[in-house]
Amino acid sequence: MTTAHTVEQVPVTTLANGHRLELTVHTLRGASEGPRMVMFGGVHGDEPMGAETVRRLVAAIDPAAVRGTVVLVPVANPYALAALNRNTPLDGMNLNRTFPGDRGGSVTEQLAAVLCEILTGADYFIDYHSGGNLASVDYAYIHDEGAEMSKAYGCRVLYAGTPYPGSATGWALTHGIACMVSELGGGGQRIDEYLARGLDGTLNVLRTLKMLPGEPVAPPADQVIVGTLSTLRPTVGGTMLCEYGVDRIGERVAKGTVLARIVHPATSEELEVLTAPYEPSILVLGRESMTSVAPGDYGLMVADGSTATPAA
Repeated sequence: MTTAHTVEQVPVTTLANGHRLELTVHTLRGASEGPRMVMFGGVHGDEPMGAETVRRLVAAIDPAAVRGTVVLVPVANPYALAALNRNTPLDGMNLNRTFPGDRGGSVTEQLAAVLCEILTGADYFIDYHSGGNLASVDYAYIHDEGAEMSKAYGCRVLYAGTPYPGSATGWALTHGIACMVSELGGGGQRIDEYLARGLDGTLNVLRTLKMLPGEPVAPPADQVIVGTLSTLRPTVGGTMLCEYGVDRIGERVAKGTVLARIVHPATSEELEVLTAPYEPSILVLGRESMTSVAPGDYGLMVADGSTATPAA
């Protein structure tokens, strides 16, 4: 095989103003035959860290060192990224609930259909997500098909959760593709640290799969797999004061521990208290010490520590 880095603008559809919506797809073909790995960033537009991680991977991976092929889509939902919005502004749909999409449907449905075409024939798939505009997160999904990828990525908490209906991962798993979902960083906090971990973790995955040369780094000794993960959403809006914020992600706390308080921004009235629901609870998504929240926002995410088993 001849090594190559090709860049293709894959057409999706034409918008009402005549603009042609396209996806930029990088293909890194290695010098020898091997597996096909596909990576998506920017499926959710309010998670630019995933897009930046994939962009950096394009620059970091030398095609001459690759066994097989690596296909990278840094920005899977361009208009959502431009708006820093979780959903596609043109039709309000969540791309990661729309797979396999529809080539004759709305913009988001057509995006999903084109991404499925890119995924078809892959052996491995990594989907990069983060905590959105105000929160940071630190865990990875683990599935039976692709478990070695999740462990090699290096997060201390792995979640053995069922993919959401309509997600890219759900579609890929039903088509025999081994998958991993990264939930890492976000919120504008500790950006350099999280980007470095995403890059290094992915390169370690590729070494584990023998798609890149070199010995992979062993997973963290305290890496665990959890079976239950819960999102703590405030039922009221206001100012959220975190007692366990971004700097406490990964910590175990006792059930009933106060994690955050929601106070009225003008009167200081305490409106709601968010407490740890499990014995113990492991914090996997946190916010800065003070942020504004609306009813139903992602407040915090915790794993049920009683379901934790060693990953090794």
